[in-house]
Amino acid sequence: MIAGTCFYGIIILMASRVKKGKIAIHIQSEVQFFSLVPLLNELKKNKYDFQIVTDLFEDDKSGYKSMAEGVRKLLKDNGFVTKSLQALGDTVFDVYLTTYIDDHIKAKCYLKYEYGTLNIKPNLTYLPCAMQQFHGFLCQSTVTNELLKAYGATFPVDNLRFWNKKKTKRSSKRTRVLFAPTYNEQESEQELVEIIKELKKEYHVIVKGHHGTNYLKENQGKKDALVKEADEYYGSDACLSDLILSSDVCLFGNSSAIGEALYAGVPCAVFAKDLDYFKMEGMHTTQYYLVEDGVLPYTNKIKDVNCIIKAALSDKYCKKQKQCGDSLFPSEFHTGVDGYMKVIDYFLNECLAQEYCTLHDYVVNDSINKDKIIHSLESELVELNKQLDKNNALLERNSRRKLYKIADKIYAIRGKE
Repeated sequence: MIAGTCFYGIIILMASRVKKGKIAIHIQSEVQFFSLVPLLNELKKNKYDFQIVTDLFEDDKSGYKSMAEGVRKLLKDNGFVTKSLQALGDTVFDVYLTTYIDDHIKAKCYLKYEYGTLNIKPNLTYLPCAMQQFHGFLCQSTVTNELLKAYGATFPVDNLRFWNKKKTKRSSKRTRVLFAPTYNEQESEQELVEIIKELKKEYHVIVKGHHGTNYLKENQGKKDALVKEADEYYGSDACLSDLILSSDVCLFGNSSAIGEALYAGVPCAVFAKDLDYFKMEGMHTTQYYLVEDGVLPYTNKIKDVNCIIKAALSDKYCKKQKQCGDSLFPSEFHTGVDGYMKVIDYFLNECLAQEYCTLHDYVVNDSINKDKIIHSLESELVELNKQLDKNNALLERNSRRKLYKIADKIYAIRGKE
């Protein structure tokens, strides 16, 4: 694994001999675009050879085609050209930045970038099948920077969604609450409606729709309900960080938006039926620990949501959340675009980095091949057991037939002679 101190020392030595290889960047949703905008502009400004790739779906039964089209439109409106994954053919890139490995992309180095800052849904995102092929991880918090060392080299980088942004000044006297439920939470459509109605008794309610809510057809009812009940509603084409900075307090569920609020220094509370709903075996979620440590006010009862909002705005919780934010996002992470550029240049140029990737691939492929052999043997064993069961059943049937019964008697008589 590459040590962080060694990494930065190498970068300084090689700064004057940058070689620009081929870079691919996969963007699947608007929030991923907002996570990389400053980096994309920097790559464009310095004339790096990079290609932005997006998904391509043949039909729109689920809503993913509409999501991909929305992403392409956002990129086009911001002056970026895109290609679909399928259109890249056999192109081999030197570095591939993505959130999830895709078989369509061939690259010498796979780097995972984050569009969420904490360990919020480990049983969905931290499984070996999704993580082991990555060579490095661009981590926006001390939590992920430590946890993901289990899979590869980690590099502290900044949350670019807040890059060069400040809290919005406004004239309204009514407290503004930002409510941003995640799309795969346990709450029903009716429960979301009840939460908003409860909040509206005392606050101005801004609702931010998750891209999974905004596009996926299975969540159409939830989206319609959120749009109808909110004082202000914003879809996935709106930047969450801008809405956080324009709000007085936030209410989230089991969402990485918790980390966004802590980064921005905006008070935050949590409503969720189960804080550990997305835990992975012995690994608790970050929000579980933050509630246990008294950093986040929490409830799983709709009638108490206004109570936890008031708690989040209190000096007690504001102080704790400020301290927690400083701990999760220390100064060495606040490097802006430079932190990303150094990592990219390192994997493009440094011989040691390329040897690391080679060794990493050797270890991972050895593990994958062993898993395939085990799976093949297990499948073969299942088939052999099926055949054995059939043969045993055939023997059982035959043993009950007359000929076999007579033969058994003959053998019994001869055995007595």
